[in-house]
Amino acid sequence: MDKKELGKKIQRERKKRGLTQEKVEKHLGLPQKAMTRIEAGERAPSTLELAKLAELFHMSIGDFLKQETGDDDPLIALHRVAPGLEQDPAIREEVNRCVLLCKEGISLERLLEQPSRQRVLFSPFEKPHTLSEAIRQGEQAAKEERRRLGMGGIPIRDIVELLTSQGIWCAAMHLPPEMSGLFLYRASVGMVILVNTIHGSARQRFSYAHEYAHALFDANHQVLISDTMNSSELLEKRANSFAAAFLMPEEGIAEILYFLNKGLASRTSFSIFDVSTQGMIETEERKLAKNQKLSPQDAAFIAYRFGVSYQATVYRLHSLRYLSQNEREELLEEESKGRDYLRLLDLEDIEHVDKIPSRQRELRTYISRLVIEAYRQEKISRGRVIELSKLLNLPPQDLIELANIENE
Repeated sequence: MDKKELGKKIQRERKKRGLTQEKVEKHLGLPQKAMTRIEAGERAPSTLELAKLAELFHMSIGDFLKQETGDDDPLIALHRVAPGLEQDPAIREEVNRCVLLCKEGISLERLLEQPSRQRVLFSPFEKPHTLSEAIRQGEQAAKEERRRLGMGGIPIRDIVELLTSQGIWCAAMHLPPEMSGLFLYRASVGMVILVNTIHGSARQRFSYAHEYAHALFDANHQVLISDTMNSSELLEKRANSFAAAFLMPEEGIAEILYFLNKGLASRTSFSIFDVSTQGMIETEERKLAKNQKLSPQDAAFIAYRFGVSYQATVYRLHSLRYLSQNEREELLEEESKGRDYLRLLDLEDIEHVDKIPSRQRELRTYISRLVIEAYRQEKISRGRVIELSKLLNLPPQDLIELANIENE
């Protein structure tokens, strides 16, 4: 690497951590003004000095020597997939802010010596060639992923927290109305899932699960966009199938229907072995078919339970053969009755709950905690907190006071 380029990178990393040149010189045992010359590109640090710098900055030597090219810019990758989209000033600002937050988050995690983010991987599936194959792959992958995570059939209460635990950056941002989400994978930031903040909460949850499928299946792609234009593509169909099965597992649906005493066969046969006669005892239990029919209220309750939309729930019930095609259409037409039921019981109608209006809420929540912790441990300076607070759109004094409270 060119000495000047390396010097600029060292200077940038030093300032990120709020360290003075004098403090670095003292740590490395260098004479006065040595860091000035290194950062100006007048002399290159020795291998030993670079190793000590890497240790001080909680980086690897490879991080210093890695060439930074525009090709790693997510906006350039975005342009390749959707030419012109990155030219939208609002989207460019949102993506830039998101990428900067992710980079700062990685830097703070290193400062705090947190475990490195692991890239999620999944057993490779061949690219689906038919719609049925795409749906089957999505269903199978969702079952295996739930098994891997030890989730069984329980609802996912906080999908952002779940995806974050898998090393994925998540954020909601303003996107064009026809776009539900974005999946980015770049060396500089790792995996990033962005969903459209103008959509309802239920749709955002489904979008997070949909983009998670891309993270598992399609991480070899630099950028994937989920919108109305490509909704018919098999990779998108597979991701939709995964999202439905991941959010509404078959096992969980069966459990809640059993609790509701619905969706069962109207006629159940029993047969047991009689040890005294060495014969069979048989009987049959009948239930009124109308009592087994799923109502709009049942569908709304299931939607509420799993945090998904009413429509997504009805389609999932049909996919699992709890509904005929006619019953599916009837329930879709009676959606308003289901919503009335939720309002009557004062249950949260997840599809119409407004998100917190601030941008990148999820990223800001996580990274602000890292900032407080890094300041509390004296890993970053007060000036660095102020700098980061601007990026987070948070009052700097509040962050500093919170850190001081934690320190007491």
